[in-house]
Amino acid sequence: MNVVFGMPNMVIGGVESVFIRTLDGMLKSISDDPVYKDTKISVITHAKITEPVYVDWFKKHKEIKVYVCYPLQNWFERLKEYTEFFPLRQLRKLIFGLYKKFSLLKVKRYFSGIDVFIDYKNCSFFKELRFCDAKKITWVHGSVKYLVDSGICNRLALYDKIVGLTDDFVIEFKKTFPSLERKVLRIYNPIDKELIENAAKGAPKPYGKYFCSVSRLENHQKDLGTLIVAFNKFYLRNKKPDVKLMIVGGGPQEKKLKKLADSLGCDKAVVFAGVQNNPFGYMKNAMCVILSSKLEGLPTVLIEAMALNTLCVSSDCQYGPKEILLDGEAGILFRTGNAEQLAAIMTDVYSKRTDTTVMIEKASKSLTRFSPKLITKQIMDLIWA
Repeated sequence: MNVVFGMPNMVIGGVESVFIRTLDGMLKSISDDPVYKDTKISVITHAKITEPVYVDWFKKHKEIKVYVCYPLQNWFERLKEYTEFFPLRQLRKLIFGLYKKFSLLKVKRYFSGIDVFIDYKNCSFFKELRFCDAKKITWVHGSVKYLVDSGICNRLALYDKIVGLTDDFVIEFKKTFPSLERKVLRIYNPIDKELIENAAKGAPKPYGKYFCSVSRLENHQKDLGTLIVAFNKFYLRNKKPDVKLMIVGGGPQEKKLKKLADSLGCDKAVVFAGVQNNPFGYMKNAMCVILSSKLEGLPTVLIEAMALNTLCVSSDCQYGPKEILLDGEAGILFRTGNAEQLAAIMTDVYSKRTDTTVMIEKASKSLTRFSPKLITKQIMDLIWA
């Protein structure tokens, strides 16, 4: 069985980290279970992998071959910074488009001899799959609204199976696309509690009291602006306590978010910790881990925090938080975009007005549904069906 995963790029993010965990689980299953011993895995990307953590992972797992469709894509992406205005912006797009069309002629060979192609991120390989006769599966990391608004919904008919990350997604998908209801199913992201706990033991950690956010630094989806404004309200109302807001991650809007923090009274208490290859020390020792997103597929950071017995506070966005946090029994939910409510929750957590012991205990007990062994079996069964 020749299984190929398509990932457009490998940046530091939730989807990418889950992808690596999925590959880890599959390699173990292939090694341990004779039923799957004939499974061979390859990965095709649009752009060359440059993030050191992923470069190192693939070097250690040479049994997985990696192919790159557009080796110059990273260069064209960096060129955006210098071609923001007309006519350079249009010229860059034109040249990049021609480069991709030319490259497509050369990458046909990557899509031959495949039994199963898994388009792991929102139908990203729709154009390339016209060369592929294999069974096609796509993972959707996002909402049904996202599928409609982005136009990705027009690509879904190409795929034999469509994997969503939550039960709520599947329910809404079937209502929105009744002609595709037999294709869709739910598979959670795998989370290895023991692995995360062990990683946290040797991870760097800040001292003192702090709230923690682990996120890609962009505001449209992650809504980190609301988080910073909420922390500022908490900070000033509690007379500038010795409490920090640790924001772990990197991304395109880091400068704008820093500028926002600098404009508020809490500027010295907001710490941008940057990208951390192992953020679990930050998460383990936080008063709580906060997710402020407007939209999610399945926010892995909440499940990771649960594995570390850290309280989760999350926006009640689509999809995932309510399902992960058992409708507020295993963590605290606030209205999406509501900085006032989030600030009040921060105050309650800081002053220990809210008894979170029961929430953390329920969260920990619910982690079996994200077991890597269980999830890997579901994926392997889907591939081999």
